Amino acid sequence: MTENQGLVGEIQVASDKSMTHRAIILAAMARGKTIINNPLIAADTKQTIRAVQQLGISVTHEQSSVMIIVSPGIVAIKKMVSGNSLTFDFGNSGTTTRLMIGLLAGIGQSAVITGDDSLSKRPMDRVVTLLEKYGAKIETHEGKLPLTIKQGITGKEIREDLQIPSAQVKTSLMLVGLGANIPVIIYDKFGTRNHTENMLPTFGVNVNQQASMIYIPENQSLHGAKLTIPGDASSAAFWLVAGTLVSNSQITLRNISINPTRSGALQVLQRMGADILISNQTKDAGEAFADIVIKTAKQLNATDINEREMPALIDEVPIIALAMSQANGISHVTHAEELRVKESNRIMSVTETLNSFGAKIRANQDGFTISGPASLKVPVKKVSDHDDHRIAMLQEITTLVASDGTTDFKKMDSVKISYPQFYEDLKELTHA
Repeated sequence: MTENQGLVGEIQVASDKSMTHRAIILAAMARGKTIINNPLIAADTKQTIRAVQQLGISVTHEQSSVMIIVSPGIVAIKKMVSGNSLTFDFGNSGTTTRLMIGLLAGIGQSAVITGDDSLSKRPMDRVVTLLEKYGAKIETHEGKLPLTIKQGITGKEIREDLQIPSAQVKTSLMLVGLGANIPVIIYDKFGTRNHTENMLPTFGVNVNQQASMIYIPENQSLHGAKLTIPGDASSAAFWLVAGTLVSNSQITLRNISINPTRSGALQVLQRMGADILISNQTKDAGEAFADIVIKTAKQLNATDINEREMPALIDEVPIIALAMSQANGISHVTHAEELRVKESNRIMSVTETLNSFGAKIRANQDGFTISGPASLKVPVKKVSDHDDHRIAMLQEITTLVASDGTTDFKKMDSVKISYPQFYEDLKELTHA
């Protein structure tokens, strides 16, 4: 691209990863045919597809934009796999792992679960400890993989007050209850992402929500459904920041999730001074999505992100940190300890990445202190992406900002975890 041409164009970012995982598992539990429009087909979601296929579920892709899942329903699945000990390798997918632990423990299915080196370092005891309260017998390696489910739950109801802000834990508990056909009562004071409870009614499940309480009665029967997955808010955040920081930019993102439990990055960037317009709002399967237009900001101002906001933007913190490095003043990110147990220790990998470009960022125990605006320069020596998809994309967007819109397209493989067409979209917007 020519100098200062900016990032210009219209793209449809990768579909929502969290919603795709949940849609596949709920469709597997539902009796009949489910049609999922615009699913994310990426390394992580392929693990969930393989997981339900091991339970005997039919999953086909008519096109890249349509997935069809046909299932006999959860009662029939129990009979099909009863007496078999299943073995799963979930690769790098923490979502697949924690959700499937819940489903398998709910239906009383014995199983051995493993993963790659990165996944084997991530905590599973946050789910396992809760399930053991309800009679499950699960062995782990110091709270991590490999994991063996020896016995499912025996409790007559699930009743929990979430102690950590984890939507994966919350969803796992719901799947336990649905699998075991017992009532579920969960109190989510953190307001974690609510895709599961939004999606369940589409599959015929009665969900009662009052303030922080989520109640799912017993004797629920899931049926096949039709739903559309919007663009992923976390993937969109990389273009929100790129369009905000690269000169002469105007990017249109189509059909992006604006679910309030996921739109924290939008709110933070807007109060910093980003030029963001939201239009064409609509809903499907309880989820709100819209088109978003981003233009280069005239000026960004520092801000703080606190405990209240963190659940709605935890995955977007790495790219928001880049925006903070270009804002006037000192920004603080706190209560982000969860970043330490992602695909990499993101508190350290974000700090390492941005400092290598010349940003002024200091890692703290629970987040960052970032001073700006800093002059960025592409480092001579390659910085490790730690096999973390969000760090890889952070490095590419930071390169764009440092070079004011040019990039050498390093094409790091880890982006395939959540955004397989990232480099195609990058090429489209840079006109390379």
